[in-house]
Amino acid sequence: MAIANQPESAGNTPDPLGRTAAASVVMQLRRRIAAQTVAPGSRLREWDVATEFGIPRLAAREVLDTLVHLGFVRREPNRGVLVQRRTIEEVLLLFDMREVNEGLCARLAARNAAPTAWDDLLTLFGAPMQAIVKAKDLHAYAGNYRRMHERLIEVAASAPLADLLHRLNDMTSIFGQRVLLLPDRPDQALKEHRAVLQALKRGDAEAAESARRATIANVRGLVEKYAAFVM
Repeated sequence: MAIANQPESAGNTPDPLGRTAAASVVMQLRRRIAAQTVAPGSRLREWDVATEFGIPRLAAREVLDTLVHLGFVRREPNRGVLVQRRTIEEVLLLFDMREVNEGLCARLAARNAAPTAWDDLLTLFGAPMQAIVKAKDLHAYAGNYRRMHERLIEVAASAPLADLLHRLNDMTSIFGQRVLLLPDRPDQALKEHRAVLQALKRGDAEAAESARRATIANVRGLVEKYAAFVM
């Protein structure tokens, strides 16, 4: 849903913040919800959003409408707008959707890019990432993974797919981060990421898709197995 640039009341000039600022608020709230700094079940109020971000109430209302449309929050009668609290079944379904679409993304990226386009990531995911895993620096690990993920999306060059993957990632990233706390998972995940990059380097679209899908499927399996820990 587009966030309109609307006047606060009849006769007023249009909101000087415009669509860009309102869209920025949506993204900031998405990130907070994804990281669970805004906890599942929390209530989001128009007035609070308008006050914190310095936008008109009408813009704040459309921000919340957009988050409802994207699936990050829901409206409940007599309770207002609440951050989604997902069941394990819903989370596993989101990972099923990620598996298919992340695989497609890798396939398209392999088709679209020259083999040399992946050299910097292959270097990064060699000794530097091995050192990060050894040091148990999950913050650095996650940052480098995001770099790889964003490169895949960029090179795949599909705006609809990019939008879907960003939404699915926002809805599931917290669970993937918790899985990384399991023994040996960072080392195993690093091997999986290397397999994707090596397939991309070869220009093997089928292998890149298969390796990427395997990564997401493995995360899904761990989320299901350790649901009591990650949920």
